[in-house]
Amino acid sequence: MLKIGSTLVLEKTDTLNRDEWLRYRAKVIDLEEDAIYIDYPVNEQTKRTDIFPVGTAFRALYVTEDENAFTFGTSIMGREMLKVPALKLSMPKEDTIRKIQRRQYVRIMTSTDVALHSNEAGIPPISSITLDISGGGLSLLLPEKHGFKEGMSVTLYIAYSLQKEGPAFLTASGNIIRIVRNEKSGKIIASIQFDEIQERDRQAIIRFCFERQREQRKKGVRIR
Repeated sequence: MLKIGSTLVLEKTDTLNRDEWLRYRAKVIDLEEDAIYIDYPVNEQTKRTDIFPVGTAFRALYVTEDENAFTFGTSIMGREMLKVPALKLSMPKEDTIRKIQRRQYVRIMTSTDVALHSNEAGIPPISSITLDISGGGLSLLLPEKHGFKEGMSVTLYIAYSLQKEGPAFLTASGNIIRIVRNEKSGKIIASIQFDEIQERDRQAIIRFCFERQREQRKKGVRIR
């Protein structure tokens, strides 16, 4: 299903060198049985190419002509000179390619109020703001002193507003995937994946994302 000319969205998954959620776009320029050749990935925020060592791991996403979205893990195997300079990525095994709901994948950089409660006793809850949100999860800011850890189960109380319905809030259970400190800003960021969320609430978040996306496009803000 992956074809020459397809666009790959690459998310950097190496936690030892992570700066928030770095996302890149690249074109597939050749395919082999065990390799994918892409042009040099462009950072979606800076519009510049970065240098990646061999072995750098990514989470890749691509969308087929019939609008189905798929994701898989890959890593840089080397550099090649084809018609243009290219990176050689490992080709995933077919059974490791996962179909995803594209609507849930849309992640919008936006701030909205959120409260975070640990499901473990003795950890004070915090009030914070999101950095980004999607139908599958969100990232938020943590204070310097907090008791949250990676892998911890949490409960989220999320405020949002829809154009027709107005302000509202929802509750969701989640899992803290990672906690990192942004190298530039020094802020502590927690990335949380939803575990249990009512479908009507997930759809509300997806609508919220699309409404914010339209607003940001009108203002010329880039969408992640």
